[in-house]
Amino acid sequence: MGEPGVDAFAIFHAANQWVTPMVALDYDVEPGMQHRLLRKLAGRGWRDPSPVFDGVDGVTSPVLSLRSLDGRTLLIEDDTDVLFEGVVVPPHGWIDDVRALGAVGVIAGAGITSMPDWERQLPRLARESELLGSVATVTLTNAFGREDVNAFAYEVISALRPMLPADALHDAGFALEDDRPHRAVIEVVASAARHQVVVPARIFDLVHRRATDRTSFGWRESRILRRLLRKVRTDERAPNAEV
Repeated sequence: MGEPGVDAFAIFHAANQWVTPMVALDYDVEPGMQHRLLRKLAGRGWRDPSPVFDGVDGVTSPVLSLRSLDGRTLLIEDDTDVLFEGVVVPPHGWIDDVRALGAVGVIAGAGITSMPDWERQLPRLARESELLGSVATVTLTNAFGREDVNAFAYEVISALRPMLPADALHDAGFALEDDRPHRAVIEVVASAARHQVVVPARIFDLVHRRATDRTSFGWRESRILRRLLRKVRTDERAPNAEV
């Protein structure tokens, strides 16, 4: 986005006896740049969220991706950028509702949380075209959170280490040190596909399951992995088989 920063707040929205989990993105922009921010979002498919606050289900817009790394650390992204990555303190039951629905409403604006009782101001801001909204599909880690994802990445890298060149192992190791286990897995799978090394079927199945079961990867990373896995050789399948 090019903006200085963004904060995210997990909230509940109640309408017509329905309670919906939402995320409010509050961008910190220079005075006078708020409408430029909203134009950028509108250009990427964000829509007027007023119908949601009037009790109508859903926001008609392209779908974002929201991933929870450990139950509190959220990552929200679209086709162009990471919109937010950081710690969010959700209200009680919010994570469970997001997990059950598989989606969450996302609204965005500038300075929207600076006013007293800001949550109650959101319908007014939406009517005054100070907010835009979208819908995020959700990828939540399992109960073991980040430790589980790290262990998964180490298992994949350890299994492929004897077959991969040093540069791929270096890049994967750097990603792990930088606390990016998802990137580390993509690096080694990409190298395996590029060099046509034979990947143990157990590791192939493990990566494929994680890429499709919405427990470890966001939609973009999952798409990348599935594409790479089509090119991977294993000891039980031919390359370029359908994945």
